[in-house]
Amino acid sequence: MADASKRDRSNSIATPNGHPSPPNNDGGALRTQQVADTQNIESMDSQYGLDPHKNKSGGGISGPRNHNFNSNTADRSVSSSTREHSPAVEPPVTKTTLSELDVNKIVNNPKLRHDINFDPDLHFRPNLDGEKGRRKTQRANDFWNTMKAQLRSYIMNRDQFEKELPIDGEWCLPSTLKAIRGILETLVPQRDRASVEDTFNVDLLMQQFRKGVADLEKLALWLSQLLKCHCAPMRDNWVDEMVTQLSNGDRNGDVQLLVAGMQNLLGVLEAMKLDVANHQIRCLRPLLIEDTVHFEQKFFMKKIALGRVDIAGAHAWFRRASSLPDILSIEGTAHTQGNTWDFIKALVHLILPSRSSEMVPHTFLFDEERLIKLRSDMLDLINLEICMYLFRNLDAQCRLQESLNSIPDDTPTTSSLVTSRPASPTYDSILSLATLPETRHFSDSRTKHLSQERGQFIRDPGGRQVWVPRVKESHIVSSATSSPRSSPSSTASTPDTSPPTAFSLSQSFTDSASQVRTSLLDILSSSTTNDKWATLAPALGLQILRSTTTPLSHLPQFESHLAFHLSNSRSRVYQDAEARVLSQLAPSLLKLIETYTPLTSLQIFEGATTPRTLPGTAVPQVNGVKEEITEIATRIAHIGILHWRVWAPLAYLVDPDVEEDPEAQSERAKNKP
Repeated sequence: MADASKRDRSNSIATPNGHPSPPNNDGGALRTQQVADTQNIESMDSQYGLDPHKNKSGGGISGPRNHNFNSNTADRSVSSSTREHSPAVEPPVTKTTLSELDVNKIVNNPKLRHDINFDPDLHFRPNLDGEKGRRKTQRANDFWNTMKAQLRSYIMNRDQFEKELPIDGEWCLPSTLKAIRGILETLVPQRDRASVEDTFNVDLLMQQFRKGVADLEKLALWLSQLLKCHCAPMRDNWVDEMVTQLSNGDRNGDVQLLVAGMQNLLGVLEAMKLDVANHQIRCLRPLLIEDTVHFEQKFFMKKIALGRVDIAGAHAWFRRASSLPDILSIEGTAHTQGNTWDFIKALVHLILPSRSSEMVPHTFLFDEERLIKLRSDMLDLINLEICMYLFRNLDAQCRLQESLNSIPDDTPTTSSLVTSRPASPTYDSILSLATLPETRHFSDSRTKHLSQERGQFIRDPGGRQVWVPRVKESHIVSSATSSPRSSPSSTASTPDTSPPTAFSLSQSFTDSASQVRTSLLDILSSSTTNDKWATLAPALGLQILRSTTTPLSHLPQFESHLAFHLSNSRSRVYQDAEARVLSQLAPSLLKLIETYTPLTSLQIFEGATTPRTLPGTAVPQVNGVKEEITEIATRIAHIGILHWRVWAPLAYLVDPDVEEDPEAQSERAKNKP
């Protein structure tokens, strides 16, 4: 037997501990995890999924649903040929269920082949999510419990047990042995299949069981040597656990351990099959990605001919794109990118949260979950912009008020001077402040150099211009009316203990805004619910208020103000925030479209999914927003360019009402600019 140290140790993808737990062996068809919901390409059940990386699709997992090529949320899934069996007859993992992981099923799975373009870490995993996953787990548990009961009855009274068997004589033990034999034959190379046929002869093993001479300890050791030659090293401990359970169970007549050993054996075989499938995905990825457009066009042309995809609605949707408001207003883009930019504008329009009521064309059936995630991320950016806008306004008001309160009251007290000075403005908050410069501010030196000005005009909260002299330290007087306003997080200080420029913006506003934005993101990360903005609005309002010197007595009013604007597309503040986000998105998106257009599908995949090193900077808040905008723009460009290449000649650039051969229409559309 080959030494385990010489085997290939790169052929595996597994859970972090390399040991899926518990090994309930729920098998069946292919399914993939995504951020919103799932759907089956052939309207069949699904049992194994392709697990995407957690960076972009962050979100929950839900059970699969059928879609029959409608506009439901997409999921990687293929048809399952598995028939429903009673858990007392067929084990949860068999050669038939694992056949969904065969390479021919992978290369012919259109949803998998589409999704592989967007996730460099896509890999298969057992699907135990949602209600269907719960039912599969329950069926697996029922099977193993049935096996325990049957083995106990078999050991106690073998003849009576066999008399009560159905006509075909099938029960859990021989069914499980046959499943193990069938899976082994698909996992081991040709050179080891003769050993499997000789050693794991199910009929011979059952005869040995009936006569009480079966040596499960020897069988377990043989299985251990065979499996360790072909499985990933991370499976070794699992294999050893299986050997210990089968050996001790056979030696002590412990049915519980025997069944646990069988369960672990099927679990190891299932994991090995998953490892092989994941290795095949990694090896085939470049070829599958490069062939995406050709494969999908061939696949969908058959569906169009069968009337399974509504290209008339998709064509009308694209035609309306030219009349859409130019939300991505950049001069010259329509001429340089032509129809492509019209499509990108329509796509951006589609993912705006304010357009969530619009129907998604059927052509996006493989991308709808990504569009839903993009729409959610756009809403996060817009709502964060609203929060930061309200923070900036509130902080500016507080700083202005503190600046005004810190100005010393130099108003003369003699009646002659009072009558010679114009009256102060009627705004309540500045009645005690001088609104005109004093004589000492108009020295000859002031007129020589503007940089030597002793004061400036600023606007108060009421919109009035107020003269604020730059007062030297010697001119600062101690007065209760000129001390900064207290807040719950700070204590008041007297003017003589404050720096001479206490009324100016001494703290970097950008740094302060960065800290506020980071704290808001921390709060948002604490919730995974769909209505996180409504749920967390009070906490966000409190954090914004605490980041300024506004008294907490204003909190209820501010919370109500914030809650009104968040996610409210009718709010003017929301609309302005959306416009600001789009204005930042447009340049990045246009640059990416121009970059990706001449590239191959594989080159776009590498450019869009390769992690980018964030440039170091002293202004993390600005770069944080920029990186978020760039990330969303990259996803839009990647989805948009690939989608346009597939569907432009099939739906968008052809007239579905014209009776013409689809291939001829597609060929003509390809020649259009």
